[in-house]
Amino acid sequence: MSNNYKNNFAESANNHMYIGMINESSLEKEGGPLIVKKAEGIYLTSYDDEKYFDGISGMYFRNVGHGREEIAKAIYEQLSDVSMNVYAATTPVAVKLAKKIADITPGNLNKTFFCQGGSEANESSLKMAQAYHVRNGERGRYKIISRNGSYHGSTYQTMWLGGHPGFPRTDYHPAPTNLIHVDQPNYYRRSIQNQNSEEFAEYLVKDIEEKILFHGPDSISCFLGEPVSQPLGGVVPPKNYWPMVREVCDKYGILLIFDEVITGFGRLGEWFGSNIVDTTPDIMSFAKGVTSGYFPLGGSISTKKISDSFLGEPKKSWSHMYTYSAHPGGAAAGLKNLEIVERENLVENAKKRGKQLFENLSEIKNKYRIIGDNRGVGLLQGLEIVKNEETKEHFDSSLNINQILTEKLKKRGIWIRVPAFILPIAPALTVTKDQIDQISTAVDESIGELEKEIS
Repeated sequence: MSNNYKNNFAESANNHMYIGMINESSLEKEGGPLIVKKAEGIYLTSYDDEKYFDGISGMYFRNVGHGREEIAKAIYEQLSDVSMNVYAATTPVAVKLAKKIADITPGNLNKTFFCQGGSEANESSLKMAQAYHVRNGERGRYKIISRNGSYHGSTYQTMWLGGHPGFPRTDYHPAPTNLIHVDQPNYYRRSIQNQNSEEFAEYLVKDIEEKILFHGPDSISCFLGEPVSQPLGGVVPPKNYWPMVREVCDKYGILLIFDEVITGFGRLGEWFGSNIVDTTPDIMSFAKGVTSGYFPLGGSISTKKISDSFLGEPKKSWSHMYTYSAHPGGAAAGLKNLEIVERENLVENAKKRGKQLFENLSEIKNKYRIIGDNRGVGLLQGLEIVKNEETKEHFDSSLNINQILTEKLKKRGIWIRVPAFILPIAPALTVTKDQIDQISTAVDESIGELEKEIS
């Protein structure tokens, strides 16, 4: 084993695995990636017996916390009966999950296509939207409106839909030519300072409508966005933003798709982000929290208007599938996971602990000049790190402020890899009052130490 590595697993991982979205050279300097040998509740235990508070729930998915044996048992029992999909057939457990999701999603969303994760869910939603327009005699609708600074996945198309600052796309060209990008409703970053939040939203929606008219309404299939945007630290839009976007979409026959891969299933203190923003989409993408990551599962749920367009003669059916769609193991995990969320009132806990976290982060923001803004709702929140409070300028990336802050948090027992200029905080929905104070104290001390060093 090389002296640089903490253990054989760390060295072997660096030699034989792509960890994903991580600078491998920096990992080597750190002694290799963290090797997690056990996870229980809200804590991770490394191969070297170091204990860490999991600050972003794996990757925003471990809603019910780690170590849920009853979910593992549900998966085992299901796989002992039926362990795979049969072509042109399904299983009782998948049907039950589809019905459960239809029951808890807002409005008249009612029919689900299952896949394996968030990227595939968004790809499926986009295909569904375009197929819907074709069934209605509008084959020319192929363009997609999405927002700068979003994250909708890592497949070729979904990667280009957003522009997450932590995930550069410089290796991948050409960009798809059917994408129209508009601005995020990030009030902190507004260009006209004297606008109130409602005026800011009106300004953004006016720009959206102008772009629709410029590109031609009849060429646009859908508008895809997160109700609350995670990559920028939990941007909660002005209250009038999504209702106005919905109105504009309806005006021009454009479908509205919500990406609820992260925001769904209780993370925001409501079942879905749609409930927070008081707007129901035509199609909703979901993943992560549906199984709390105990089994790869995602999906796209649509309204009856959409699903009915695929009925009738055979050529009208929607031709789309994945090998592992509606996998019975994933469906069993989803049913048991949602049972736990309901039984333990975790949606309400996310709301309560989210208010506590927001108050704590607001106090931290007011203490340090390098924190420009704190934002978010429920258990999806973040702090924006800035060089200058007035200009809101970020630090030069060469200073590696995010890596320094990651190490300071790690030293205090908090596992959060900080991407770019946003410090995200998104613990499991099971988090307690004391645990919120624990992570808040560690963030406070880490920011204070960082500010002292760079000044």
